[in-house]
Amino acid sequence: MGANYKLQDFNQLRDRDVFVDANVLIYLFWPTGQVSFEKNYARVFNNLLRQGNKLFIDFLILSEVINRVVRIEHQKINPALKFKDFRNSQDGKDVLEDIYIIIKNDILSRFNVVERSFDKQLIESFLIVDELDFIDKAIASVCSEQGMVLLTNDKDFKNSGLDILTGNPRILN
Repeated sequence: MGANYKLQDFNQLRDRDVFVDANVLIYLFWPTGQVSFEKNYARVFNNLLRQGNKLFIDFLILSEVINRVVRIEHQKINPALKFKDFRNSQDGKDVLEDIYIIIKNDILSRFNVVERSFDKQLIESFLIVDELDFIDKAIASVCSEQGMVLLTNDKDFKNSGLDILTGNPRILN
């Protein structure tokens, strides 16, 4: 069973590798209006960098960030427009360009990218219904194999068996 750490307990994770979930990347690099989470995760992000923790993401996390941010911006800019029409509009293309700039300049420059191959047997092991969605199972697999702490706000990971660093009280209880 993994341990759950409060954000202020980051110093207990010195010398540990930290895998950063999509929701945290969005809090860090895209305004969501959830100011408390944004401030708290920004503080722990800076503290982890200062203490020398290696921070990791993977392709799946970037894909999830891109897709969720486009949907967030769709709701802000033109929710009356069908999503695919928004995505193909100039506003949608501008949003994607902004996201890609942030990923290239702010995320890829600060995070290590962990590579993971998913073979048939591993994919089949994800095909069970439980608290974790399909992508979350892949994240749990990476973190478990690599011995990484997961920095997340997603309560679905509460019973994942991973070491978790979080500001979400529903994970900590």
